[in-house]
Amino acid sequence: MKIVPRKKAKALKGDRSLSYQLITPANVGSRKFIITVVEIRPGGSTRLHEHRTVESMYYILEGRGEVLSGDEKKVLGPDTAVYFPAGSTHGIRNVGRTRLRYLSCHAPPYEIEELYRSFREHESLVMTGG
Repeated sequence: MKIVPRKKAKALKGDRSLSYQLITPANVGSRKFIITVVEIRPGGSTRLHEHRTVESMYYILEGRGEVLSGDEKKVLGPDTAVYFPAGSTHGIRNVGRTRLRYLSCHAPPYEIEELYRSFREHESLVMTGG
C-alpha cells in the first residue's frame, strides 16, 4: 500500500490552477492510470487538449465548471462525472464564484508534466501523444 496525502503530492501550476499528482507512475509506480486533484480559482481553466490514446474523466467535487469537448459545452456541478474517449478534445473552465475542485483520471498514464509545459508554450488546442 502506498499513501499520498494531497499536501505532499507534486503540484503543477496552470491557468489559476494547481494539479496535485496523487497517483502516477513517478510517485507510486502505477502502470494503468493517473489520478490528480485539480483546483481552479474563478475564471481559471484547464485548456482544451487531447490525448490520442488515453481515456479521461473528470469528477466534480466542488464548484461549477464549464466542460468543453468537441462542439459540446456543459456546465456541471458537484457529484458529477464526465467521460472523454481517447482522441477527444476536452477542457474545463471555472464559471463559479468559488474554487472548482475535481478529480482527473486518465488511463493509461501519460507524461502529464509534458502537457503542462505545452500549456505554457501554446495558446490553443494542445495535443499529446499519450
